[in-house]
Formats: sequence, C-alpha cells, structure tokens
Amino acid sequence: MGVLKEQDKIQSAHWNTKTLSIFKAYVWSKSQGFSFTLPSNDVSHDIFIVNSAIEIILNELKTHVPNLKQINFFSDGAASQFKQRFMFRNLIQIAHEYKIVLSWNFFATSHGKDVVDGLGGTVKRLVWSAVLAGDNCKSAEDFVKLAQQKTKKIIIIEIAKNDIDNSKIKLENIFKVAKSVPETVKTHSLKRLFVNTCCVSVSMFLMLKAGKKENVALARVLDD
Repeated sequence: MGVLKEQDKIQSAHWNTKTLSIFKAYVWSKSQGFSFTLPSNDVSHDIFIVNSAIEIILNELKTHVPNLKQINFFSDGAASQFKQRFMFRNLIQIAHEYKIVLSWNFFATSHGKDVVDGLGGTVKRLVWSAVLAGDNCKSAEDFVKLAQQKTKKIIIIEIAKNDIDNSKIKLENIFKVAKSVPETVKTHSLKRLFVNTCCVSVSMFLMLKAGKKENVALARVLDD
C-alpha cells in the first residue's frame, strides 16, 4: 500500500487534473483517411471552439488535398455545438470562405461516433503512458507534445486561446443578424445554397395517403 501511495504522489506531480477538451474528427477521402484530435484548455464546448476546430481541420486538409471541392460533415445533434441557428449560419460562411460545397448531417444522439470516440481514447492512453514514464502534462500544449511523440498516424493540433479569440471576433457580428431556423430540433441535414441561404432537411409527417415520415427540404435565409 505504501508503494502504491508513493506512486500516486509521483503521478500527480506529472499530471494536472485540470480538464482539457478534445475535439475529435475522422476524414474519409477517395485515396486516404485522416485522424484529428484537437485538445484545448477551453472546456466551454461552444460554437467558437467548434469554428476554431473546423478551420484548423480545413486548413490542414488543404495541405493534403489541395483540390478539395466538397465536404459532407456528420455529427451528433448537440444543440450547444452543432444543431442551432448560429452554427447553421457559420457553416454557410465557411463554405463561402473556403469555396467548397458543404453539407452537415446529424446522427441520432450517441449513434455513429465509434471512430471519433476511439480516437480520443487512443490519444489519452498514449499521453497517460508518457505520464507514467515521468513526463509532465499540465496543459493542452503539453498534451499535444507528448501525443505527437507517441504517434504520427493522428494529426494532433492544439486549439489555442488565440484561435478561439479570433473566432469570436469573426463571428459575433455575423451572429447578430442570424435568423432563427424553424424546426431546428427536427433538422437532419443542411446544405449551403447561397452566401446567406441554406437548404434544411427536416423530418415531418406529410399529409399523404401513405402517412409515412418523409424528409422535406426547405430553403432558409439566415440573415435579417
């Protein structure tokens, strides 16, 4: 017991219990796949973190896939991060800035995330093994450094405070004029049509003889 207690003291000296957030993503392309884990000291999980992560991923993808033309995103429907009017407005802005065809599709909660959840677990185990060997991990910067030493197969980049601050400056004015989007909770997917308009697919019961649930596409203008 004395040995275990001493080991715990040593480990606590190298591992800060402050929580980090990790944005995880996996990208499939025709020729190859890309794994991303993006840790941050900011644990707010808000739209600004998401925007920073998306921009980091897109900038990195541009170096690997210079002729990138289209991206189809898939995620859960977490309202604080993805399924809300500000995110919808931001997505068409991103598509405009990066000159890509962009759509976003929502899984049901807790479905379809095995790959990205596995990425987070893998990287955490790698960092923990480094801590057990005596390395320090007291920040997202330390986390990135240790993880990068352990694997080259996963793209690991910190979402820095500067990234988040830039996202806030960029998006706050855009969000001031963002319109609410009816049927947001029922939204299954959206796609940019024009600079301020997206096509939203929602699930609703149509007045049909069959009475089946159908996907209906509705154009939404997202600016006042």
